[in-house]
Amino acid sequence: MRRHIVVKLIAIVMLGYGAYTVWLMFKYQSVWFLLWAVPCFVGGIGLAMSRAWSQYLVYLVAFCTVAGWAGFVGLSWPDLPGQVLPRAFALGLGLLVISVWFSVVVFRYFKRNAAQI
Repeated sequence: MRRHIVVKLIAIVMLGYGAYTVWLMFKYQSVWFLLWAVPCFVGGIGLAMSRAWSQYLVYLVAFCTVAGWAGFVGLSWPDLPGQVLPRAFALGLGLLVISVWFSVVVFRYFKRNAAQI
C-alpha cells in the first residue's frame, strides 16, 4: 500500500512538472515547451491510473530532464561565472538522484503488479 501512495505522489509531481512547463510556454511564448508538457501530463495521468505504459513516459521524462540539464550546462560552461557552477552541479546531482529514484520506484511498482497477475 505504501508504494501505491508513493507512485501517486510521483504522478502528482509529473503533473506539476507539466503545469510548470505550460507556464514556461506562456512566459517565453514558445510552443516547443508543449513537447515536454504532453509527456508529463500523459505520464502523470497514466501513472495515477496505474497504467503500465506510463512507466515508460516516466523513464523518458527522467532521462530527458537529466540529459537536458547536462546539455545546458555543457553548452553554457564557458559563460558560467565561478559562483554559479557549484549551484549548477548541485542542481544536476539533485535532478539525477530524483530521476533515478522515481524510475526505480515506478519500475518496482509495476514489476510487483505484473507478478501478482
